[in-house]
Amino acid sequence: MSASVLKVLNQPGWNYKLSYEGVSILAPTKKDATHLAQCYGYALSETAAKINGKVRIGWRHCKRPIEFYGWMASQQPPTPAETAERILPLGGEVFCSQLHLPVELLKRMVTAAESERPISIVRQDNQKQIIVNQLMSDMLQTPPDIATQRVITGFWLREDLAELERRLHQQNRFTMTYRGGLNDQTWAILTTQFESFEVDGIWYRQATTLATPELIPIPSEAFAPI
Repeated sequence: MSASVLKVLNQPGWNYKLSYEGVSILAPTKKDATHLAQCYGYALSETAAKINGKVRIGWRHCKRPIEFYGWMASQQPPTPAETAERILPLGGEVFCSQLHLPVELLKRMVTAAESERPISIVRQDNQKQIIVNQLMSDMLQTPPDIATQRVITGFWLREDLAELERRLHQQNRFTMTYRGGLNDQTWAILTTQFESFEVDGIWYRQATTLATPELIPIPSEAFAPI
């Protein structure tokens, strides 16, 4: 482990141990754990690669630790068992298909995992849904590995998507009711809180479902080219 990381871990309130799985770090607080992940993520990934295991960061009463894998420090693609959705396993409650995770997305994944509502995050530039929590995966009746690869324009009606884009340009956060596809076979009336945010020059939008979807027949104009 790098000297800079060891300097942090040797401070009062920190602890760490080596096991057959890798290195387990106990941070004083959740904030300290997130800061360590932000500042030394690459070094922790290098450590995971050297020990052929993983580095896990937890804190007191933590149920969903932050984890780093060796493949994150290399240019090699992950194995099927180490897909990007495992960057933050969080008890299997949140999933991500984006390999590069700035700290702001990292924090939002933690929040999504702890939320009692379905949450997803979409990249604005390519309309790809990159993050879903388990509740959103269940609501969509779609496995997370498929849900986090989905381009969502095919699950919106043209006029509703245009209204969403218009409001995103005017407001950072708002609530909207619209008709949308949960999957290829099921459509519903959805009431969702949207929030737009920027990370490293890329705009994202977070969607939090506020009410139980009301199932409806698939609209005749659904799946029309957008």
